[in-house]
Amino acid sequence: MTSLRASELYWKFDIKAIDVFVTAENINSLLNDNGFSGEIGILHIDIDGNDYWIWNAVTVANPIIVIVEYNSIFGYDMPWTVPYNPSFVRTQEHYSNLYYGTSLLSICDLAEEKGFHFVGCNSNGNNAYFVRKDWIKGLKVLSPQEGYVESRFRESRAEDGTLTFINGSERLKLLRGKKIHNTRTNSLEDI
Repeated sequence: MTSLRASELYWKFDIKAIDVFVTAENINSLLNDNGFSGEIGILHIDIDGNDYWIWNAVTVANPIIVIVEYNSIFGYDMPWTVPYNPSFVRTQEHYSNLYYGTSLLSICDLAEEKGFHFVGCNSNGNNAYFVRKDWIKGLKVLSPQEGYVESRFRESRAEDGTLTFINGSERLKLLRGKKIHNTRTNSLEDI
């Protein structure tokens, strides 16, 4: 927070920065108290953990575009998200630093429930883009399989914290046995 306030961006633009841990329980009051209720242009959720649960909880804002971080190692066909934990911290949940967030399928299912269409992912394979259905116009709507982008960054860690540079499907193997929330059955299962 201090680095943002010290940056050129902070004094050049009308940026409001608050230092708070976001949870499903406080997201609506945070949005409302800071003037983001009703229709807004963009909502971007990228918190390395409870991204699915945070968007699911949002009721006070009606964005036109939503950008949500997804965990590409969960793939495009598994309805998975990490179980909700209001104090979730990615680096503390699993030594690999890979156990966080939601699958693309789960976030696309949630988007559909909330009245949004999936229009694609960024080239890094970590952000999914959604447009509210009444604003879709001529944009092509994609299935999770069509729009999926596998991340290419190699951020996995060994138990001692050093980078292991594992990529592709090998990353998911590190999470075998971890509990994951199936968003279609609303139950816990093992990875």
